[in-house]
Amino acid sequence: MGRISTLFYLFMKNLFFLSFLFIIVASCANFEEPEFISTEGIKMGKIEARNISVTANIKVSNPNWFAIKIKPSDLDAYIENQYMGKIFLEKKVKMHAKSETVLSLPLRAELADGAMITALKYATKEKVALHVKGKVKAGVWFISKKFDVDETKTISGKNLVLGTQD
Repeated sequence: MGRISTLFYLFMKNLFFLSFLFIIVASCANFEEPEFISTEGIKMGKIEARNISVTANIKVSNPNWFAIKIKPSDLDAYIENQYMGKIFLEKKVKMHAKSETVLSLPLRAELADGAMITALKYATKEKVALHVKGKVKAGVWFISKKFDVDETKTISGKNLVLGTQD
């Protein structure tokens, strides 16, 4: 009888652990989409041919009770509805749980044909619309989810040439 009760105990212990793990994974699978709040600054880095290194500081809010990692993703970039190229997030970035966080995003912009001429064309404008759209991949442990990004920000045209934007 002692052997059966030991086996039953081990079975129940493993069942409890698996049930607990399932509940945690299920709750993470339905995590809420983080919210973009504002741009805190953009700083140009190294320029090589059609590639430009950029560091963008953005403020986001994570409504979930757990941290989320934004995984390498890419977005399309437009200035005044003209395609400028792709923006790539180069490495994972962590958003803290239940908080607003300023993320420093290491980005690489791969410019399309004629993008520099387009940027120069708008450099004399007082205000231009910078638009990014696409999907960003975020995840918790091994669970990932793609979120649609479709954000427009008005910037000064001179920032297209000078390389910094506040």
